[in-house]
Amino acid sequence: MALAAVLTLVAVAVGAVIQVSIGFGYAFVAVPTMALLYPEALPVTPLLLALPMTALMTAREWRSIDVTGFFLITAARAVGTAAGVALLVLVPVSFLSILIGLLITAVALLSFFSPNFEVTNKTRIAGGMASGITSTTAAIGGPPLALIYQDRSGAELRSTLSVSFVVGTVMSLAALAFAGKVQGWHFLLALQLLPGLLVGLWSSRWVIRYLDESWLRPAVLMFAAVAGLTVAFLGPQG
Repeated sequence: MALAAVLTLVAVAVGAVIQVSIGFGYAFVAVPTMALLYPEALPVTPLLLALPMTALMTAREWRSIDVTGFFLITAARAVGTAAGVALLVLVPVSFLSILIGLLITAVALLSFFSPNFEVTNKTRIAGGMASGITSTTAAIGGPPLALIYQDRSGAELRSTLSVSFVVGTVMSLAALAFAGKVQGWHFLLALQLLPGLLVGLWSSRWVIRYLDESWLRPAVLMFAAVAGLTVAFLGPQG
């Protein structure tokens, strides 16, 4: 158990560094690790940890937020969140690890191939709905929105996604609590892992200068895809 805690702390710290470096990546490292070591923690604990991180990122670049996009994404995400909760309630527990693993793999592959999307109201709504579903079921809500905003400036992408994550994460947690999926130990585990998140955010200012996005992004996505398949086919099934 002690080894599992250390590995998860490291995964959260590394994920935070990558998130600051390339605008996403925390969930692709932290969620597969938790899915293997603490499967019952998903999706609540990684969502709890993502909340302070995305709030800090929003505060840093709030002037670059796409306000219209934020409201459209948030409205659509409410629908996606409801659909995600319905999946968690209706899908048998024995298939949840398969569902989460395949979702992780799917969004990783989609991000890797990065098809070009024109930023329109329709794509914002579609991205918001997809983000609500994947965030509520697997705690990975970034890729659908990152795909939509991939051709915008880094500041607009990071700030718009961050503020959408803050509101969307609160929505997901509220919906999960209403469905009886949130328990006290989820908060205790998040508190235990919070130092890893803080270390990652603090050290990112020095670490990111040595990271090369040309290999880091594909490496993170490859790790997420492999880990997702591992969770789906070798992870806990009961």
